[in-house]
Amino acid sequence: MESATTAAYKEALRSFVERIRQDDQIIAAILLGSLSYDQVWEKSDIDMKLIVHDQKLVKHSMCFVEDGIPINATIQTRDEFKRWVEKSVATSFNHSYLLRGTLLFTKDKSLEEYFANIRYIGERDRQLQLLQLGCHVLGMLAKAEKWYYVKRDPAYSAFWQIKMIDALAQIEVIRNGEVPMRECVQQAATINPDFFRDIYGGLVSGSADEAKVKSALDRIVAFIQEREMELFRPILDYLKQEGDVRSISEMADKLGTIVRLDAGFLEMACSWLTEREYVTQIPVSVKPTPKSRLYLDEPGYMLLDEDEFN
Repeated sequence: MESATTAAYKEALRSFVERIRQDDQIIAAILLGSLSYDQVWEKSDIDMKLIVHDQKLVKHSMCFVEDGIPINATIQTRDEFKRWVEKSVATSFNHSYLLRGTLLFTKDKSLEEYFANIRYIGERDRQLQLLQLGCHVLGMLAKAEKWYYVKRDPAYSAFWQIKMIDALAQIEVIRNGEVPMRECVQQAATINPDFFRDIYGGLVSGSADEAKVKSALDRIVAFIQEREMELFRPILDYLKQEGDVRSISEMADKLGTIVRLDAGFLEMACSWLTEREYVTQIPVSVKPTPKSRLYLDEPGYMLLDEDEFN
């Protein structure tokens, strides 16, 4: 049975939508946040995206109120909304937020098509998002290993492992063809309950004794190893396509056009692949600036066995 609170929020939404439909400048409204897909409570607000006719906007976000309930609205013109959708990486937070949204109304048929396209996840976007997450996880893994093996501080190693849980969960959700939501750890736990029960439940809910931290660290390393071909596939595909040594900055320029992948970020993944004997590192001479006369060494990489990736 619907609670009185939920009923009040729905009535406020109905009343607000009825009013904004009468504005000839507002051509669509999308409900976001808890009222669209989750449970509201007394401190909730209503999140909404309003799409308006093309014009120069003074404000891109406003807070309204209906029946005493705050309504937080982001405002975009039709062209701004379309560009935003086109540039969105399919598995980004913005995409997942919209994926759970509800199109309340639209006066423009083309916006229905754009909203429908939000539910399409391109394979290339998926691969690059996994690569970005894989690099992010390796950076945190290095810190967790340092604090355990070098600093001899299991508790702080556990701290870094706990910070990794959200990224690990996003990896598991994306590789299973879903879009990670705000509660992606819960999503991942339904896909891989044993791993996330031990890592999430064991570290967050329990004590960080040395044996437990070491076991969790080993499990995380194994988790990455089992998924390394998916996580780092864009690097391997690129090196295979090039068929030669490519510097880390060349790789970052090529692969970082959709998601953020700077050279330092990407180098962690290449180092992992070197240790795992997928690629080999070969220094490449580069100039720090176009006008430099000095050459410095930059890490370069090439595949060890191209046939392995046919």
